Amino acid sequence: MNVNVNELQLTKQQYLKDTIEHIDIKKHDPRPILEGMSRMAFQARNLHRACIVYEKMLKDKDSTNILCLSGSLVSAGLKQVIIDMILNNMVDVIVSTWC
Repeated sequence: MNVNVNELQLTKQQYLKDTIEHIDIKKHDPRPILEGMSRMAFQARNLHRACIVYEKMLKDKDSTNILCLSGSLVSAGLKQVIIDMILNNMVDVIVSTWC
């Protein structure tokens, strides 16, 4: 199969033509897929383990939950997820590069 790499490259106008849609995590139940990740490859298992740790952190009223963000996750479509985490007391401190 011959693929012309130049045909796969997008122009700036093509990248920017669609508006980014922010995901509403409240419309999804990620628990089944995260549970399934416990039996997958290395990084999937790590994500599952991270969810278990985070769940324990949320239950521990003496813990301080720090959300560390790298890059521009808000403009990437995660703004509403971050807002929901704040409104539902799932995070106490946010540290971000806001690049």
